[in-house]
Amino acid sequence: MSSRNIAVQKAVYDALTKEKRPGESFTAVLRRLLDQKEGAQELYGAWGKGSSKSSHALLRELRSAGKGGP
Repeated sequence: MSSRNIAVQKAVYDALTKEKRPGESFTAVLRRLLDQKEGAQELYGAWGKGSSKSSHALLRELRSAGKGGP
């Protein structure tokens, strides 16, 4: 496996460290976060499709799938 070094600001490093799970590498953290971002892009435009009731249901589903949000 090849590797590359990248420079990040201390605040970014600190944020990545907080996201890091036990035993997880920084590569795995970045991959996981990028995968989450790609999943969110699939929802683009969904808010305009359907009633407000379906939008509220979608919001509840997104919150329950997240990090224990409200």
